[in-house]
Amino acid sequence: MTAVDWKRALEPMLREWDPRPEAAVLVGSHVRGEATAWSDIDVVCVGAGPGYAYRLTGLGPVSWTFATAEEHRAGMANHHSCGQTVPAWRDAYVLDDPHGRARELVALAREWTWDTLDPAPERWAADAVHGYAEEVMKVHAAVAREDWVNARVQASILAVHLAPAIAAGTRTFFTSENHLWHLLGERLGDGWRANQEAALATRGEAPRESCAAAIALFRDACALFGDSMSAGQRAVVRHALGAAGA
Repeated sequence: MTAVDWKRALEPMLREWDPRPEAAVLVGSHVRGEATAWSDIDVVCVGAGPGYAYRLTGLGPVSWTFATAEEHRAGMANHHSCGQTVPAWRDAYVLDDPHGRARELVALAREWTWDTLDPAPERWAADAVHGYAEEVMKVHAAVAREDWVNARVQASILAVHLAPAIAAGTRTFFTSENHLWHLLGERLGDGWRANQEAALATRGEAPRESCAAAIALFRDACALFGDSMSAGQRAVVRHALGAAGA
């Protein structure tokens, strides 16, 4: 935490919401002590509200997220979001909690384990990853007709959207989406990192090279969860990779 008195600093803003949130917590880089000049202030509220709001204040940009207590619990039970939601609630700094709603959610997050998910994370990831076979086919088709706009878009979809599925399937927590792709590069090794960077054209890779790297990410993601796929899912993966020459 920084030296800012967050309860005092954010109280006037909490009073502006009508109805006032049932509870509010600070999450993110300011709680972890990792904030930079570019960091916004992340406030998560329990109760009715606009869902999401982003406001400029004298403290800097403030990101407001609203959900009911039940919706926050559902986020911890959601395979796609739990890897970020659970650690956020575990480390949350309570700003206002007159009815104990936030404390209940913090306690739930601290008791949470990957084994509470149904289906098991690996099985869910197998379902999610194999579904991107369609994107592989789209990448291949776009490259074949030299439609580089769509080829780049589809390659980016693979590079971006495979990551949360892999995080869940490998039971990986991440404190921010800003960290996820770097974290997977560390976890999965140099080959994954190189293909991820090439798929995103971080060094100005040509479209054909970026697309090949994106398809390689799909291939390697499927290898991670192949044992959890059904025979039909493995057949879909083989078809897509075969069509793409991978």
